[in-house]
Amino acid sequence: MKFQRSVPAARGPAFVGALVGLSALFTVGFAVPTKLTNLPLTLDPGAKLFVMSDAYLLKKFPTGSRPDLLFKSGDDKVSVAFEWRSTKLTPADVNTMLTQFPAVIMAQVPGVKTLNKQLLKLNGNDWADFVFVAPNKTGDVRRELLITSAQGRMLIVTVSSNLADYGRNEADVKALTNSMTLN
Repeated sequence: MKFQRSVPAARGPAFVGALVGLSALFTVGFAVPTKLTNLPLTLDPGAKLFVMSDAYLLKKFPTGSRPDLLFKSGDDKVSVAFEWRSTKLTPADVNTMLTQFPAVIMAQVPGVKTLNKQLLKLNGNDWADFVFVAPNKTGDVRRELLITSAQGRMLIVTVSSNLADYGRNEADVKALTNSMTLN
């Protein structure tokens, strides 16, 4: 099955109804694990996370790098971005990310308030997991970076939200990340 992107439109029953016709992924009430065609990954987005269209990605990320795939929560408060970078990363190097990558985060993100790191094992694969909170003009933001090796390249999953909004969507996000399996 080819993974299809939907167009972000009005939220609510009409939005869900429009998605049903695009793919079995968006059938109301359930989803199925889907092997992605543009990433070496199989995942189950569930019924409450929706994939954004190429047009949306171009508008949201007009210059520079943009994710290969982007999900948004039904309330539009949380995004989950997938980037498969050309940067080389072996499975053995994932653990070393835990000591090297915090310095990168601290250098690139001003005012980091908290930074937690751990090694996760998701469906047999090691993932370096970084969760940090930083100030923003609309309140504190929460970012989670999950990094692993996929076919010898770096695969990064970024979960972004305001700190206050994450809790309302945490179960859906965790279900998605816990379903990720490398191909």
